[in-house]
Amino acid sequence: MQQETKSRDTKGDIHRAALELFSSQGYEKTSLREIAEQVGITKASLYYHYSSKQDLLKAIIGTFFDDLYAMFQRVDTVPWSPEAERELLAAYLDVVITHRATGPTVLRDIAAVLAAFGDDLGELIERSRRFQLWLAGPDPSPRDRVIATAAVEVVGAVFSAGLEPAQLSDAEFHQTLLEAATAVLTGRRNVPS
Repeated sequence: MQQETKSRDTKGDIHRAALELFSSQGYEKTSLREIAEQVGITKASLYYHYSSKQDLLKAIIGTFFDDLYAMFQRVDTVPWSPEAERELLAAYLDVVITHRATGPTVLRDIAAVLAAFGDDLGELIERSRRFQLWLAGPDPSPRDRVIATAAVEVVGAVFSAGLEPAQLSDAEFHQTLLEAATAVLTGRRNVPS
């Protein structure tokens, strides 16, 4: 009888432990030794996967940024319409909800994130601004642009405030945030129905 071996997702375990520690005590105050201990591996084993704490941070947050960047690229190829607006808002929420554990780390240790990503972060911010401008609709007024920015910030505010109700499933959470962002967007004046 052949014994079944269970494959361990060591990188996934490292990511989860690092995010938990970075979120609770901060990037600077978290050591690789603490991460290794929480995972149940040696520090040498951790170094096998990541050469430094910054390398680990880049791996964790990099997937979030890559997914955001891919979503933001759609703005360049999808003409604005009410249907497309809802579709891209939903895609944005998919990324944010998928990577919700990453958010507190980004917000808490922005200096570490800036050091790790530098110019790439600038490009991501520019893409985010283009997404907000696209959400403002065709020929937006300054007021429309403020409203579109506020709609995106509704999502960020929920995560930065830690208002992720455990009573809601991911689907309900997604739908609630989509409704909130869409409700904010209804205040625009120059958008065709």
